[in-house]
Amino acid sequence: MNPTPAERINAVLPQTQCRECGYSGCLPYAEALVSDNAAVNLCAPGGETVMLDIANLLGKPPLAPQKIQPKALAWIDEAVCIGCTACIRACPVDAIMGASKLMHTIIADECTGCGLCIPPCPVDCIHMHPVETDYLPAARFLSDTDDSRFAAASHAKARYEWQQQRKVRDAEERKAHLAEREAATKAKLQAQAAQAATKPQAAPFNPANLIAKAMARAQAQQSQRVVPANREDYQAKQLEEARQRSTYRRAQRDLKYGTEAEKAAAIEWLRAYKAEQEAKAVGK
Repeated sequence: MNPTPAERINAVLPQTQCRECGYSGCLPYAEALVSDNAAVNLCAPGGETVMLDIANLLGKPPLAPQKIQPKALAWIDEAVCIGCTACIRACPVDAIMGASKLMHTIIADECTGCGLCIPPCPVDCIHMHPVETDYLPAARFLSDTDDSRFAAASHAKARYEWQQQRKVRDAEERKAHLAEREAATKAKLQAQAAQAATKPQAAPFNPANLIAKAMARAQAQQSQRVVPANREDYQAKQLEEARQRSTYRRAQRDLKYGTEAEKAAAIEWLRAYKAEQEAKAVGK
């Protein structure tokens, strides 16, 4: 089957899915190019090489790249990571390992350097480290070509497509699971209704008893205080405490391993933190 114009353009893109072009991925950018809704010089990781390929395929004059994205790999400061999984959800090629409330780490050979994992991180523990390479990712085993550029792009594209298929499959499995639970709940309610129909009539309904039970439950919840009344405030407080712990660990690390400037900044912050904690202790 002959490839479509959009597929031919998509084949020359680096497949980092970085969205630097303003579109949600490489294929949407290729489709916009075919529709004459995008300029030929928007691919930042592809630079001049990709721009020239696109211009040649579309028969358009070349343009200077609007932006060139340097090759860099994401790196997670594992001592600061709080395990929120935001970066895992943002990575388009599943190049981050980790689990909720556990440390995360980058699979360096699979990282395309897109940088999409940085904005959602709530504790700023992800950094981009420049690397001396012409093309990312470093892994190429999912490609069927020996050309470094297209092998890297082919590998990244395969990883991205696999992730998209997994998301669809997970959504379908979740939908089926919810439907199964709903069916089981309905069957249970029907069984309870049938069982109740065979029992003798209960005592007449007394609103006072219902009100008394509701007041008792409210008093029990008020006394136990298991769940905060405002969940959003509680979550914000938890996140702020996590950020403070991360900053404290970062300061301890800088005090031991950092440069002179970082050590000085760490000492100043730790002194301020100690004073703040002492003031809180006195106020209690």
